[in-house]
This record gives sequence, C-alpha cells and structure tokens, in this order.
Amino acid sequence: MDIKRILASTKTYIFLLILAAALLLYTAGVGYKQVERLYSSGEKVSHTLDVQRNIVELSANFLLLESIQLKNQLQQDQENLTDMVIIEIDQGLERLQALTKENASQQERVKMLKVLRNEIIAELPITPITDSTNVANEQLQLNRLERISNIVNKAQRIKKSMLSDENYLMVSRREEFTSQSFLTPLSSLLVAITSMIIFIIGFISIYSQKREITKVNARIIEQNKKLQETETFLKGVYKSSNNVISHFEPIKDDKGNVTDFKFVYASNAIEEVTGSDQAENIGNTLVEMYPMVVENGLLDLMKLCYNTGEDQEHESEYQFKDGAKTICNTIVKSGGGITNTAWDTTSIKKTEKALYELNEELSLQNTIFKEAEIVAGIGSYIWYLKNGSVTVSDNFYRLLGYEPNSFPITLENYRKLVHPDDQENYDILCAETIANGTSSISTLRIITKDKKVLHLNINGRLVQIEDQPVSVGIVQDITEQVAKDNQLIESYDKLKLSNEELESFSRVASHDLQEPLRKIQVFISRIEDDARESLPEKSMVYFEKIKVAAFRMRDLIQNLLTYSGIERQDSEFEEVNLNEVGGKVKEELSQLIKETNAQITFENLPEVKGVAFKLEQVFANLISNSIKYRKSDIDPVINITSTQVNAQDIQEKFTKNFKTYHEISFTDNGIGFAPEYAKSIFEVFQKLHSKTEYSGTGIGLSICKKIVENHQGHIHAKSTLGEGATFIVYLPVQR
Repeated sequence: MDIKRILASTKTYIFLLILAAALLLYTAGVGYKQVERLYSSGEKVSHTLDVQRNIVELSANFLLLESIQLKNQLQQDQENLTDMVIIEIDQGLERLQALTKENASQQERVKMLKVLRNEIIAELPITPITDSTNVANEQLQLNRLERISNIVNKAQRIKKSMLSDENYLMVSRREEFTSQSFLTPLSSLLVAITSMIIFIIGFISIYSQKREITKVNARIIEQNKKLQETETFLKGVYKSSNNVISHFEPIKDDKGNVTDFKFVYASNAIEEVTGSDQAENIGNTLVEMYPMVVENGLLDLMKLCYNTGEDQEHESEYQFKDGAKTICNTIVKSGGGITNTAWDTTSIKKTEKALYELNEELSLQNTIFKEAEIVAGIGSYIWYLKNGSVTVSDNFYRLLGYEPNSFPITLENYRKLVHPDDQENYDILCAETIANGTSSISTLRIITKDKKVLHLNINGRLVQIEDQPVSVGIVQDITEQVAKDNQLIESYDKLKLSNEELESFSRVASHDLQEPLRKIQVFISRIEDDARESLPEKSMVYFEKIKVAAFRMRDLIQNLLTYSGIERQDSEFEEVNLNEVGGKVKEELSQLIKETNAQITFENLPEVKGVAFKLEQVFANLISNSIKYRKSDIDPVINITSTQVNAQDIQEKFTKNFKTYHEISFTDNGIGFAPEYAKSIFEVFQKLHSKTEYSGTGIGLSICKKIVENHQGHIHAKSTLGEGATFIVYLPVQR
C-alpha cells in the first residue's frame, strides 16, 4: 500500500478532515457539557443559599414583629413599624414561594407560614394602647402577646424544618459541585490535547476553524472564572453565617453500634462560638473536642437521629474557653451522616431572663402601688384634656364609696358627686386645668355613695403623651386632717383666750398683789424701827416670820410674772456670746460667790442665736442652784463646758429641727439628787427640800426649761445623791 499516495489523496484529506472535525466537536462538546454541569451545580448551590437566606429573613421578621409588640406593651411606644414588617413578611413569602416552586414539601411549609402570617395579623391591635393603668386591658394585651409568641414559635419550627432540608440539599450539591470542579480542568486539558493532535493531523481544518476554537476556549475560561467566583461566594456565605453548620460521619464499634461522630465539615463560625480553630475540629471526634456532649445529652440525641432518621433539637449550656454559652442545636440525618446546625442563644436567654425579671418587677410595683393607694387613702387619675376622657385607679372609686369600674368617670358624672357648695370651685378647676394643665383649686368636698362628706386634696400636673396634653395626678382623702385642723383652730382659740386671761392675771399680780405686799413690808419695817425695844421677844419672832414670808411672797410673785412672760417674744433673736453671758452672771452674783467662796470656770463657750437677757437668766438660775445646794463642808465648784454634737447622737427625746447642737454642761460638786427626780425638778413648784432647809419658790428650773425650749433646744439633768449634779442644755447650731 502506497502510504504517500493515500496521504495525498483528496478522499483521505476529506476523511481526516471529517474525522478531525468529529473529534474536535466531540471533545469540545464534552468540555462544554462539563462546564455547563459545573455552572448548573453552582446555580443549584446559589439557589439553595437564596432559599436559606429568605427563610432566615422571614423568620427574623416574625421575631421582629413579636419584639415590636412587646416593646409597645412595655414602653407605650407607638412608633408604627408593624406595617413595614408585615410588608417585608409578605414579600419574603412571595420570594420563598417562587424559589421553592419545584420543591413540594417546601411549598407546603410556605403555605403553613402564610396561614401563620394571617393569624399573627389577626392578633395585632387596631388602635394604640393609651391606658397602661387599666388592669383588665393590660391582661388582654399580655394574652395577645402570648398568642403572638406561640405563632412565632410555630414559624420558628417551620423555619428549622425548611433549613434542615436546605442544609441537606446544600451538602449534596456541594459534593456535586466539588466533583464537577475536579472534572472540569481535566476535561479542559483533554480538549486542549485533542485539539493539538487534530491540529497536527489536520492543520488545514484546524486553521479554518481557529476562530471558533478561540471562542470556545474563551467561553471555557469565562466559565472557570464564574465557577471560581461562585466558590468564593459560597465560602463567604459560610464565613458570614452566625450559625455553626457541621457534618459528621458515625464511628461504629465491632457490633455496628454508633459510639461517636467524626467532624467531616465545620463552618468557620465554629471559631467564634466555641473558640476552637476550624481546622482543629476537622478529622477529630465530637467527644474528643467537646466531652461535655456526653453529659448534656447531645451525643445521645445525635445517635437517636442517626438510628431513627428523626430530626432532633437540643439546647444546653456549654463551658468554652471564653466562658459559658447557651447553644441550641438542630440535628438532621443527611446521607450517611449527621448534619448539625448550632447557634448561640446566650443573648436571647439573657434577654428573656431580663424581660421576665422586668415583668415580675412591674407586676410587683403595680401591686405595691395599688396597696399603697389603699393604705395612704389616695387615688390616681389620668385626664386627657383634648377629648375630656378620664381614667382613674380602683382606689379612686373606693374613695367615692363605689366598686371599681362601677360607672364611667366623666366630668359631668363626677360633678354630680361634688358638694353643692363646691360645684362652682369644681367648674373653675375644670376650666383652669383644660386651659393651663393645672388649677389653683386644690380641695373639694365630695358626697360619697353612702352620703358621707369627703374632703379630697387634688394634686395634678401637665404632661405630654403623644403630643397630647394630659393631666395626671392623685387625690387624697384629707377628711381626718381637716377635722384635726378644725380641732387645732378651736384649741388655738381656747389657748388664745387662756393667754389673754393669763395676761390679765399678770397685770393683777404686778399691781393689785404687789401693792398690798409692799405696804405690809413697809409697816413691818416701821414697827421694827419704832417698837423694837417695847415689843416682847416672842412678838419679834412673829414679826421676823412675817417679814420672811413677805419676802418669799414677793419672790414668788416675781417668778410667776417671769414664767408667764417667757412666751411673749418681745426681743428679736441675735448672735449671743455665751462667754459674755457667763461673765455678766458672775458679776451679778459676785456677792453670793464671795460669801460662799464658789469657783466658777468656763471658757470657749459658743455663740448662739437667742435673746441675751433670757439666756443670762438661765445661767443665773443654774449657777444659783448649784451654789444653793452645795455641801456644807466643801466650797462649791461649778464647771461650764461646751461641745458640738450631731442630732442623731443625742439620746434625749425632743423635737430636733437642726442637724447639730451645742451641748452646754453645768457640772457642780453639790449635794445632788436621786435620779428618779431628774424630770420632776423641772415642773412648776416642785421642790425636793422643805423651805426650812433651802429657800426658794420651785419655779427657777421651770423658767430655765421654758426659755431653752423657746430657743428650740432642750434641758435635762443627771445626778447621783451626794455626788453633785450636771445640767445639760442643748441649743441649735444655726449658720
């Protein structure tokens, strides 16, 4: 056979050209078909991701709708975001129905979601909540929120089922995509080698089809680029997902029982959730990486899912490197292994706990507020000034003598309960409140259901609710207080009359009583001068007793006048230096001090607000008492000291209107007194000794007490019989 002739034959060339064209078309077709399969696989993966994303967004919108309703209930927030969320839910359902039109099971779940969408819309309120104080309305809102929550939970379960199906599709399509990614370069290489052989054998045919081949190669390169972009996109989706998607292969013992699971795949979200490296998990077993799954039951549920094929859910707390987290797992059987989708619900649990605690706190506060209203005898109201509607608390009704919500409170209805003499004031109160939000009228008399007259104090203030003027306030039953005030006024009138009588007595005592007394003293003095020598000794004793009695009478009248005049505040309070007061008193008592050889010491006494001559009287009485009740065998020693004390540190009981007081102590070494007389000695005419032992009227300490109390202070005494006494005076520190 002549090979050259055969090669030069036109038929041979035509045959080779046809053969070359056939081989070229075949190899190009195989390569193109492989590229199309790879592109189709990428499209399927992308489609699955779109479905997952739409499922997650739809679920998030259901949760967002629930959160908006809960926020409106807790904060009375009327910002209308509900319609926007419902529109997004409708759009999401339409997209999801279009994306899953070839998946019958997913189409059924979409229909179920549409039913849930209609149910949740039916639960939405038609009008905004304006009365948070109405308990019945609040309970209705809480029931509505619970029903919405149940609907959302149903939607979440449907979401989990749909995601499980899509995850299973994702794993299988990814395997297909990986396989196609491997075969496509080989097919491209085969096309290139075949093209080179054909070019050598039939360069003329190849040359004529050069442009076509160039176009085919360009398309192949473009498809490879798209496949690389698709792969990068899928990796980005996995990286950006907050859920940990893991696939496991079972590990079995000799008897075929599953003992553990090996990580085949784990998304990079596992690093953020668990703190362990993504590559570190791949190839290792579940128990090796997370031994706590044995105790918390996750491993058993995964075994159950693998053996029965039934989806399982599990939620538990896990201790990772960065602390404890609550993880929720959805377990589904896929192929020959297990796919687990896990997400961190720690923040959700904390929010749920916070919401529960807030709800409990609000419930407790509401209960406390209601009880406080009853105990304090008050009621509360909300008056919407624009439309005139009024909402009142339960105890408001009780104050009026009615059961709560027994009749609607309106301005006209309430006016019927107002005392006829106060209805004009009620009209003024309404007009002023509507115009200004407040009123100058603060008290009204109400006739209750049982015909009792009730005095109510009304205290309201203007606030803005949704840019609407609202008067909120409280009413308080002050009937007892009014009665006490009336009694106080009556007592004041009686006291005023008594004081006037006392003033009259003082005038009588100062003129009518002292005038005869002075005459008695004058005549006694004249009789002593004129008839001293002629009178018997016994008569002189009688005259001496009369003289002493007259002097005692004079002192008694003088002290009574002083005591009764203390209440009259004729002088203004001014700064008084107690060192100067002590000095003046020592000078006034100098003769007595000299006669008794008394020692009186004081220094660094404070300045106080008061009336100087009255404080001098206190010093004089206390020092005189200490000298009078001295021991017979010891010279009297009186030491006056001062210090500042806090009001809460003073054990004595008296009205403390100031934070700090001067504690001024008068300490002597006299005869003292028994402790049981520490209070009675300050009473008028109270004396511990007979007039033959110690002279005096028994009013001096009463005068001291009254003067100190008029200076908003207090005086008390401490002593032990035979060991001296200490008189302590508290005067306020006034800056």
